[in-house]
Amino acid sequence: MNEYLFEVKLRAVVRVRAAEEDVARKVVSSVLGSPGSVEIELANQNNAAVGRPATVTDVDFFQEKDPRLLKHEITRPELRSPRS
Repeated sequence: MNEYLFEVKLRAVVRVRAAEEDVARKVVSSVLGSPGSVEIELANQNNAAVGRPATVTDVDFFQEKDPRLLKHEITRPELRSPRS
């Protein structure tokens, strides 16, 4: 069987809740890791089940740039009505 190597450009939007933007920015890369062998095996099983005779052997993700902030929402405390 032949082996092929593909580069795929991805865009990920990661939503993070944190008290400060700096802390939120630092955790983004922790969820962008490559899938493990279990996830790859599941993908291979699913592909085989639908008649795609190919096997993924490895996946690597690389973060090329720092995360870019798209939206910043400040959580406001709920106002409660006083009990009478």
